[in-house]
Amino acid sequence: MYDGAALARTANAIVVTANYRVGLFGWLNLPQLKTGTNANDDSGNFGTLDTIKTLQFINKNITAFGGDPGNVTVMGQSAGAINVYALLTSPLVVNASPKLFHKAIPISGGISLASNLAPGSLPTLNTAAVYLAQGNALLNNLLIADGLAVDTASAQAYAATQTSAQIASYMRAKDGSTLLNILLTKLAALGLAGSGPIPEGTVLPPDPIAAINAGNYLKVPVLASNTRDEAKLFASFLALSPALGGVPGLIVSDASRFATMFTFNPDAVTALTVGDFVNPAYLPVTTPVTGYNARTDLLNSIFFIASRDNVLNALKSQQGNVWYYQFNWDKEPGPWNDVYGAAHAFDLPFVFGNFGPSLFGNVIGGNANKAGRLALSNAMMKSIAAFAKNGDPNDAALGVTWPVWPKKLVFDATLTDKAISVP
Repeated sequence: MYDGAALARTANAIVVTANYRVGLFGWLNLPQLKTGTNANDDSGNFGTLDTIKTLQFINKNITAFGGDPGNVTVMGQSAGAINVYALLTSPLVVNASPKLFHKAIPISGGISLASNLAPGSLPTLNTAAVYLAQGNALLNNLLIADGLAVDTASAQAYAATQTSAQIASYMRAKDGSTLLNILLTKLAALGLAGSGPIPEGTVLPPDPIAAINAGNYLKVPVLASNTRDEAKLFASFLALSPALGGVPGLIVSDASRFATMFTFNPDAVTALTVGDFVNPAYLPVTTPVTGYNARTDLLNSIFFIASRDNVLNALKSQQGNVWYYQFNWDKEPGPWNDVYGAAHAFDLPFVFGNFGPSLFGNVIGGNANKAGRLALSNAMMKSIAAFAKNGDPNDAALGVTWPVWPKKLVFDATLTDKAISVP
C-alpha cells in the first residue's frame, strides 16, 4: 500500500519511504540505558532520531536521484502523522542547518497531551512520566519472568543491586519476541503497551502544543487530514467506557477478519453481512446514539478530532498556510461499507494510487466503484503534488477552490466519478 511509484509518476516527484525503529525499540524511557554522555541517545526517542537521520540523508543525497534538497515534504499517517508533528516541534529540526524539510502532511494524527485537551478526551501523546513507568514495568516483568524476582517490589530491589551497565546488558540480551510477549501479556493490562515520541525536552519539547503556541517550531505549510470514520478501525475501543457502549465493536478477531478480507472477491455476490462482524449491541449501524455509526463517531470526536482541533488551531494562530481535508469515501462492496466506511487508513490507497494487493485492497476494490475511486485518487495525488511543489494544495483537478483551515475540503466519489466539495 505504501509503494510510491504511482504517486511519483503523478506528482512528478521523488517519493522516499523510510523505515524507522518502532515499538519499544523506537521509544523507551529506562534510566539504566542512559549514559549521560549523549542527550539525544538518553532521550529514548530512537524512532524520532531515525526519521531525523533519514532527512539528513535526503538533504545530502537526494540530488543524485533527481530531487531538490531545498524542497522536501514530510508525509506520515497515523503514528506517522504523530512523527511528522514531532519533527515540526523537535529542537533538533527547528535549529537544523540546512533546513531539513519545507512542507508537512500529517494524515490522521496529532500531538496533544491529555493536559492540552478537554476532560474525557484521548490524547495522542503521553508524558515522559508515562514512558518511564512503561520502561520500569518492562524491566520488572522481565525480572519476574526470569525468576529473579517474585513481584514488583522484589524486582525493584533486585534492580537496585545491579549497575546500569549490568541492567543494560540484561535488557539487550532479550530478543524481540520476548519483549513483545511481555508487552502484550503484562504491560497492556497496565495501559502501558503504546509507543511514540517521548516529550523529554531534548529531542521533543515537554509540551509540543505549547511550543507551537509560543512559535517555537518549524514554520512550514501544513496539509492535515482525517477520514470521516477514523474510529471504525478502532472499534475495540468502544469497550473502554459505558459512554462509548461498553463492549467491543467487532465480534471477530483481527486474524479472522483479515483472513476474510484477503480472500474476499469484490466482484462476486457474497453471503457476508454486517452482523458477521459488528457486535449486535450496535446494530442496526444507523441507530441514533447507540448504533455502530453513532458510537464510533463519538469515539472519533474524543480521540482524533480533539487532537486535530488542538494542533491545527495552534498552528493557525502562528501561520495562515494550514489546509485540511476530510476523506468521506465509503463505496466499498457490502458489508465492508458499514464495517469500515471511511475508516482510518482507508485514504492511503488513494493517496498512493495503489489499490492492491494489500490488506484493504479487496474490500476497497472491485469493478463497481473503480471509475469513481480512480478519479478521486488521481485528484488527491495531484493536490499533494501541488502542495509539495508550491505549498498550496489547490489544483485544477479538484474542481473547487480549497480554503485554509478551519474550513475544509471533502474528498469523496460516486461509483463513477469524483465528488469533491467544500461544505
